[in-house]
Amino acid sequence: MPIMKRPSASASSPGSAPVSNSASDDYNGPKSPLRVMQIVELLAAATHGMSLAAMTEALQIPKTSLLNHLRVMVGGGYVSLRDARYALGPAAMRLGAIIAADAGVLAAARPVAAELMASTGETVMLATLDERSAEALYIDVINSQQDIRYSPRVGSRWPLYCTGIGRALLAFQEPSFIRRYLAETDMLRRTPRTITDRARLRRIVDDVHSSGVVLTQGEHTVGAGAVAAPIIERDGRVRHAIGIGVPIDRLEPRRELLAALVVEAARQVSWTLGGHAASPADATTKTPASATPSVAVAPSKQPAKTRPGTRRPA
Repeated sequence: MPIMKRPSASASSPGSAPVSNSASDDYNGPKSPLRVMQIVELLAAATHGMSLAAMTEALQIPKTSLLNHLRVMVGGGYVSLRDARYALGPAAMRLGAIIAADAGVLAAARPVAAELMASTGETVMLATLDERSAEALYIDVINSQQDIRYSPRVGSRWPLYCTGIGRALLAFQEPSFIRRYLAETDMLRRTPRTITDRARLRRIVDDVHSSGVVLTQGEHTVGAGAVAAPIIERDGRVRHAIGIGVPIDRLEPRRELLAALVVEAARQVSWTLGGHAASPADATTKTPASATPSVAVAPSKQPAKTRPGTRRPA
């Protein structure tokens, strides 16, 4: 994850014309992506599916072209075909569930993330776990206003084993997922500080689950550190994590304070979503990975205190 210098001036000059994003702009590019989305939208509203003829009439797409699209979408699981009627397939359902979940967590996390950026002065990141690729996918970023800053891109994907937000996601998955990930993932040494020893990573994951907070320093990007914590939802699952990216020279003097602020942010988002947050203040004993989460408690207004065991960087 790059550390970037903040630009000294806006990319747009005051007198420049705004970029037009109007739907009425002429565009002569491929129509296939738009047709795919039109098919998905049409079938989403069709409770009992639709015939090819009905879809052709509704979309005003040539039957041959529509059939070609549908064959590809059926093959990918985005559309299903039964009794000559088309309906949304499991892949489309999964995509819709991911979008809905992310929309909810974005609404809950955005004001908390803005406050976290203001209180720490560092870039705040929100990520979701992509279970299929076993990666952390960044879905929101609020950049620091400092000249030297940690600056990931929304939509970028990062490994679980060597990033703070990745470990916050990994540590709270089902034991079978963790075992498979640690056994099968190709762990590249990205910097001299990257931990690739699987037994050591297993211990780190256990520590993260116990403490509820992650600190990493220079394991993915030289000079960059991170502090992260899981967002625990009403059903006890961890699909998202929140964290800050920090140049190491600003992380080291403020480790305990930054950890407390990130844990409190995770607590607030978790509570808003009906869940609870893992917290170093609560981690006087280790909690089994399969334990039932506690009842949600309103977030405290003061940062939680970190216990001595969390001072060791992950």
